[in-house]
Amino acid sequence: MLKQRVITAVVLAVLAMLLLFKSSDGIWQGVLLLIAAVMAWEWAGFARLKAVWQKVSFALLVALLVWLGMLWLPIEAILALTVIECLLVVWVVLRYQQSQGQKGLESTFLILISGVLAVVLFTVALSQFRAEFSPWVILLSLLVIWAVDTGAYFSGRRFGKTKLAQYVSPGKTWEGVWGGVALAFVISVMSVFWLSVELRISVGIFAVCLALIALFSVLGDLFESVLKRQAGLKDSGHILPGHGGLLDRGDSLLIAVPMMYLLWHFGSLA
Repeated sequence: MLKQRVITAVVLAVLAMLLLFKSSDGIWQGVLLLIAAVMAWEWAGFARLKAVWQKVSFALLVALLVWLGMLWLPIEAILALTVIECLLVVWVVLRYQQSQGQKGLESTFLILISGVLAVVLFTVALSQFRAEFSPWVILLSLLVIWAVDTGAYFSGRRFGKTKLAQYVSPGKTWEGVWGGVALAFVISVMSVFWLSVELRISVGIFAVCLALIALFSVLGDLFESVLKRQAGLKDSGHILPGHGGLLDRGDSLLIAVPMMYLLWHFGSLA
């Protein structure tokens, strides 16, 4: 299993780098549409949709909305929808934890709407992100998000004692999270200095904002965990050998990427 996970991770990393740095705008957007469709297919499982036609219909609907969003969705709408998504994620995770795993997001309609919101924002933001900034800005922003997972893993194993949300994800601890945030902050500072981008605010404040967004990405992970637990699923899908589905690998990115894009859009002079 470990060998399979490593091989899949390496292949994904190479493909992602090639697409990010070498693909044309048309290919980049086409791949994002495909990713959106696959993520929507997997999200339909959270709503317990079983029929193939239901999953296909939902996937096509989300892909259509992503395409329209790439053409039309203004930055003000992305900002407003991101705020709504943040509030929804916080509400669902806190509600599930406080009810000791009894109350999450029960409505099939709301589960599907939350999927539309998350997937459309994620893919449209990535499309806009690449159109406005260099691939290095995107890559280093993603590294900041992934730093939370990496730092949390090692600091959690060494110091982890206090459960973060035991009814949502029993393995996560506060000590792990803060270790992840510390690593994310260090990488944020290094990234901003290395990129030499002109900012509207100080480097320190910008780096703190990057780290806080990375911290919030943990809630994206917990949000998907709630939906999987409700649906009785271990993984969102099986498209990635050794990893599960696209949502299993991208859950923390769904909410963090739109927030990262907004921070760079409003916080830099690029």
